[in-house]
Amino acid sequence: MRFARFRPFRPALRHRGFPRLLALAAASSLVLGFAVPVKADLVIQGRAAQALHCAALLFIASEELYQAGYITRADYSGAQAASVRMLDYVPGTRDQKVQAMGQRFEKLLSRKSLPQLMTEFDETAPWCGKTFL
Repeated sequence: MRFARFRPFRPALRHRGFPRLLALAAASSLVLGFAVPVKADLVIQGRAAQALHCAALLFIASEELYQAGYITRADYSGAQAASVRMLDYVPGTRDQKVQAMGQRFEKLLSRKSLPQLMTEFDETAPWCGKTFL
């Protein structure tokens, strides 16, 4: 899949509930995370770490595809909901899951370019869907 233009990640703040909370956590961790000391990184391993990575990739990819006009609002909402469902495999409270997603967003966005993330998403999405949905 080729993408004509990429825009910076902008969390979806117009949705209510858990996806909105994840987006707020990502935005605040990206904006404030480097200036303000935050809680220690959560350590998530094994299958839970894979689920977290898949959820974060799907969340970022669906946001970018929707903002670029490649997917409909319905597809976008479905992908965001699927991302949240993947977090059922991650242990912890809701707040801990939000913190973990924020940390994963930071790591993904600081280590890879958006085209690299989209390529990784294309390569891993079938496995992620089969394994965690």
